[in-house]
Amino acid sequence: MVQYIIPLASLLLTFLASLACLRFIFSRQGLYWIIPFFVSVLLCTGNAVSLFSLDPASGGQTVMRFFPLFLSFFWYMMVITFHYALKVKVSRNRFRNDMKKNYTESKFLEKSERRSYYFKSRQRKEEVINSYYRPELDDFDQYNLSSFDN
Repeated sequence: MVQYIIPLASLLLTFLASLACLRFIFSRQGLYWIIPFFVSVLLCTGNAVSLFSLDPASGGQTVMRFFPLFLSFFWYMMVITFHYALKVKVSRNRFRNDMKKNYTESKFLEKSERRSYYFKSRQRKEEVINSYYRPELDDFDQYNLSSFDN
């Protein structure tokens, strides 16, 4: 049972590295993570093959038994280091993000203004339909204009 610990730990580390690379593919630096993902999958399959083909009767060399564990550990540290290096170096596209933010804000404002315009126009229509016409007097009505008639 003890001989399965080292290959299982190395398989776990490479599986975590491949999951981390898969997660980072869907980030804004996704194109940088395609090759590390394939390398992680190759290391993971190699460790799985070495785990399933393990012969419990053979003792093996101690250096060669620890090599996949060291390789998996260093590869996982490389993935984490590469992630933080990309996070610092590759900045986000501020122009595109600001443009998207302004577009969504304008859509929201347009929707609210359309709603208020619709409410006011409906209110005006109801006032026109439900009101009566009351003519207002002009300034000329207060004078007697009968002398100008023929």
